[in-house]
Amino acid sequence: MPSPFHPTNWSQACVSWIHEIQIAFDPPVPVEPGKGGFLRLMRWSTPRVATLVILSFTLHCTRPPGSIPEAGTGSRNGVNTSDAQAYVEEGVASWYGGEDDGFSGRPTANGEIFDPEQYTCAHRTLPLGSFVEVENLENRKRTVLRVNDRGPFIKGRILDLSRRGAQELGFLGQGTSRVRLRSVDAMGLPVALDPVSNQADPYVVQVASLTDPKNIQSLTKELENTFGVVTLQSAVTRGGLSVKRVRVGSYTTRQDAEQAAEQIAKLLKDRGVEPFITRQR
Repeated sequence: MPSPFHPTNWSQACVSWIHEIQIAFDPPVPVEPGKGGFLRLMRWSTPRVATLVILSFTLHCTRPPGSIPEAGTGSRNGVNTSDAQAYVEEGVASWYGGEDDGFSGRPTANGEIFDPEQYTCAHRTLPLGSFVEVENLENRKRTVLRVNDRGPFIKGRILDLSRRGAQELGFLGQGTSRVRLRSVDAMGLPVALDPVSNQADPYVVQVASLTDPKNIQSLTKELENTFGVVTLQSAVTRGGLSVKRVRVGSYTTRQDAEQAAEQIAKLLKDRGVEPFITRQR
């Protein structure tokens, strides 16, 4: 499917317009080149020049569109291996915005109100406002979505699509599907991530989502002794449960965040904690 953010197909519109044009050149007196002076020469040459212009314009507007270059698939653990390539990632996607999950109408990570019928998605680390082309690897359907939220915070999932996004990719009824995503621009063309936007929102390590105030306080103190800054973010789960997301650090590079996540996992390995790398916002 073409990007929903792509403008109207100008080539098709141009072809339709040209097909409606009717041109008639019928000079009252035949004109022979080289005879009759300058005005007769102009009368003889004008329709021929106009015909060439129209023909050139027609060929330009009706030529096949250039093929979109395929982005490189050089990615490791969801991290782009070359600044010249689009970000590429594969994994399981889910969707949210159903009638009973309570997310419709809530603020997203970038402050927008979540509308399940918009072409949007949630990703843990991609810059807010960036675009991704998502391909359902089970049926090869594609669509372009804009990242405006964070998540999913469930092990084994890389992307949470709006209900509209899941509908476009054909897995609304089954809940999840294996997908490939790559960073694109609003026209759907592959692009590398904007380094400025990518560095403007620091990485954090989300350790756990808890409800009990005592457990939250105890875990916060334990993490502060080893890692320093610990922040709490209020959130509501799919089931409507209010929780506090316990987060560690503020890292400028993903590598630093990954090292911290590994240390946290070792520290809390007996408690079944599985840290996630995400962003402050």
